[in-house]
Amino acid sequence: MLLTLIGLFFCWLIYREFKSPKSFDHFSLIYTCVLCLFALASFWMPFKHWRFEQYLSEKASVLSFPRPAYVHCNSPLDAIFDNSVRRAGHANPMTGEIVFQYPWCYDLMDYLDSPGSATEKELFSMHMFTHESMHVRGELNEQKTDCQAIQRDYIAGKLLGVPDHVAKRNALIYYEKYYVKHPYFSKQCAPEKNLDEKLNDSTWSELYQKK
Repeated sequence: MLLTLIGLFFCWLIYREFKSPKSFDHFSLIYTCVLCLFALASFWMPFKHWRFEQYLSEKASVLSFPRPAYVHCNSPLDAIFDNSVRRAGHANPMTGEIVFQYPWCYDLMDYLDSPGSATEKELFSMHMFTHESMHVRGELNEQKTDCQAIQRDYIAGKLLGVPDHVAKRNALIYYEKYYVKHPYFSKQCAPEKNLDEKLNDSTWSELYQKK
């Protein structure tokens, strides 16, 4: 929001320069060009932010089908007015809105830029994307929702453009290493257990052979 306002300010300066009664000399030309560059730079980050939200919404809607999903990345200012600010992310099954608290969207951006060297935080941002998509689909129980997400982290990674083998490896790393430490962990979330949906392209599909 702040960058957008700054960009609008630069646009006003450009407008004022064109409306000025003085002659448009060489200095004015350079000054206006500089203002244009500053305006474009100010608008670039909000535009990139908006495009990323649209991209995530499109992919989340595939996971939450038939219910559409709408992803919003909170800024620090947005978080002030968010009643669920203490949660990294949340979703409303009634509206389809998914909210990522600041700076989790940037962690997901970093993950998608370099999935082969993902940190724990980046892996969690990927899993949170899948988890909230499951809420939009209609599941409210947190343990069941998280297990549905665990089984679809591999699918979600591929949807977001992560190479197949990297998406599978990272999904398994999260499941085997980090999921057990999560508050939503359930022993029933495993191959052949009660929460196993037996998906053909599940995160743990190749683990069936080990059971």
